[in-house]
Amino acid sequence: MTKLYIIGNGFDLWHKLPTGYDRFYVFAKDMLDELEWFFSFDIVNKGPWCNFENSLGRFEWSQFYQAHNHIDIASDSFKPSLVYGLEDDLTEQSDHLVEGVREAFLNWISEIDVSVASPEVVFPKDSIFITFNYTSTLQTIYGISDERIFHIHGRAEISEELIFGHGETMEEEPELDEWGESNRTMFSDAEGAAKYPFYALKKPGNELLEKNQERFESLANISEIVVLGHSLNDIDLPYFSKVAEFASNARWLVCYYKEEEEGFLVEQLLRCGIQRESIRTSPCANL
Repeated sequence: MTKLYIIGNGFDLWHKLPTGYDRFYVFAKDMLDELEWFFSFDIVNKGPWCNFENSLGRFEWSQFYQAHNHIDIASDSFKPSLVYGLEDDLTEQSDHLVEGVREAFLNWISEIDVSVASPEVVFPKDSIFITFNYTSTLQTIYGISDERIFHIHGRAEISEELIFGHGETMEEEPELDEWGESNRTMFSDAEGAAKYPFYALKKPGNELLEKNQERFESLANISEIVVLGHSLNDIDLPYFSKVAEFASNARWLVCYYKEEEEGFLVEQLLRCGIQRESIRTSPCANL
């Protein structure tokens, strides 16, 4: 029976490739340092962008808005047209921020030379793969054909757009207040423009699941699933739940690099509806 491998960034790191987000910070330091004012970080002995995707969800739209809003409505020189100008400026600056992050990320991934890596594991010939990585490590180092690999978030070698982002939500002010009156002000559209980066840099998980429904349905006959190098972070758990839904009879093997990761990885799979008796664990080195 066919074996499915689900591959995460730890797989590339295992191959000594510089794919950690700390390396992205080094690559795009000037740009990221300029943006730091607009993001709130929980820094514990690490850099501000050490958890890049989650950091994108800490965008402080109000600080971004205030940095560009120099309008004084109490001034004698105030004109309503200034508000439209503010909206246009924020739209332009929001687009610039989003495109800057996307372009820098693609350029960084594209410059990673996977050919310097050496194989670390032997895959059965009939294996198939779902990889969350943007690199071509499986193709280049292991000679695996493209048709056996699903790059769920894109592949830098052939794509101009990679899928990445946070999984946070923003609590929006209701359109009407408790008396049924509109909450809109003359600045509402400008504020909306300032919020754009938060939504544009959010990972479209549900859309991807719907778009790739047939791929998940094709996993019904999978007998074993190996999770290799994936941290099972919350934002990606819906993908694992979808795999578990259709590969309902599969046995799972989750691999870890550090022993202290083992319990967390098992708990995350349990959250996806996988029965404990269907889950085994193993150090990556034992594969």
